Amino acid sequence: MYEPKRQHPAYILTVFLEQIKNVLIPLIILLVSGGKGSMFQYLFAAVLIVFPVASAIIKWYRFTYYITEDEFRIRSGLFVIENTFIQKERIQSFSINAGFVQQLFNVVSVRIETAGGKKAEGILNAIPKEVALSLKNEVLNSKKKKVGLVVAEENSVQAVPLVDISLTIETRKLFLAGITSFEVGLAFAVLASLFSQIEDLLPHSIYVAIYNQIQTFTYMMFFIVFLGSLLLSLIFSTIRYILKFANFTVQRKDDRIIITRGLFEKNEFTVSLKRIQGVVIKEGIIRQLFGYSTVYVEAVGMGDKQEQGRHVLHPFIKTKDVHLFLKNFIPSINYDEITNRAPKRARKTYYSRMIITFLLIASGIVLLPFIHFWVYGIVLIGIFIGELGFRNAGYTLLDRTVIIQSGYLSRTTAILPKERIQVLIGEQSFLQKRVKLKSIYITILSSQFGRTYQIRHLDEKDVNRMIGWFS
Repeated sequence: MYEPKRQHPAYILTVFLEQIKNVLIPLIILLVSGGKGSMFQYLFAAVLIVFPVASAIIKWYRFTYYITEDEFRIRSGLFVIENTFIQKERIQSFSINAGFVQQLFNVVSVRIETAGGKKAEGILNAIPKEVALSLKNEVLNSKKKKVGLVVAEENSVQAVPLVDISLTIETRKLFLAGITSFEVGLAFAVLASLFSQIEDLLPHSIYVAIYNQIQTFTYMMFFIVFLGSLLLSLIFSTIRYILKFANFTVQRKDDRIIITRGLFEKNEFTVSLKRIQGVVIKEGIIRQLFGYSTVYVEAVGMGDKQEQGRHVLHPFIKTKDVHLFLKNFIPSINYDEITNRAPKRARKTYYSRMIITFLLIASGIVLLPFIHFWVYGIVLIGIFIGELGFRNAGYTLLDRTVIIQSGYLSRTTAILPKERIQVLIGEQSFLQKRVKLKSIYITILSSQFGRTYQIRHLDEKDVNRMIGWFS
């Protein structure tokens, strides 16, 4: 580790696949379209393939890494040499992942991240797993030594007991989690995107035949096709969720939380308990019916891009069990039920906003052919959503923690320790002032940017109470 090393040659394949996917659709269109200019098309397609291969080989050859007593160093670049120096004590996140290609060659990718960076400062795409674990241990041991030198400065911080605890998720629960994850919209969007490319991918005669057949469809047939697409999207999103969180394990070792997951793409995240800024509990509308939720952790440093910068601490847990789960894994986080709700006079404010929104939507839809004024009935949906927003708004104020809850179709509960809050703002519009309501915005340092949680239309006395608690 102390001598400059290149990555495993599998890096060439990973970089090639990463680059080729950006030109995959144009490449397919070039190869299947044919015509008089086919020779030019094949030459251009060859260039699209050869260039990424050459680029990947050069990147592999010019990339070296090694570790010193105090730093992790990376050297890369062809015409412009880039040297990256990362001090061990500044490393906040050390993630080990293994995608499908990496698993074929028994290698892993590593992401090294610090608190102040806007992106991962060090990325190794293909190194042996034992080397990655050695790097990780080297960094952690170095940080422990550093902590030992300054332990006298941290006597005021409550020590976390050195307890090892682990939890895994059954496949059956992952199946239920996938069905209730409400990611059908994402899968439906993917199917719609593929359908939009069908004219370029199918021969013209087949495309015309399908188009003519669709023109003969009745409203009932369109409805059946819609339900079929919805079912297909549900199956796709469920399989995706299961593959994403397969073999999910969360462990607490000393002062670290270690999260591993994935089947074809294995991911491992390590989060220091000292870097945790808050905990978030999300409950989709379907999961609320069955009493389940997902628990996320907000931490300093780069987060999981798939989860909007957060780390999933538990993908599918009974909401009533969250308190015990957090007590075992993050004992420094105090959690309690929501005790203060938005006042009844705030209900009209929540309703009016949704009613106006859905009236505008209905007014646009009614201009379409074959659409009648019954479409204004969707305003009832707006009233229903407004009611959900009103019921979900609330907070609990503890000695050193504020717990806020909000949301419409999806309910979000944020547990925010006082010492982690960066900014707390109470805001009151002219209309809110008439009915003595206020909104509150709380910002914490999360991932590479701050994240703000909010509750609209609380009693102004409650908001003033929170401002006084924080100041």
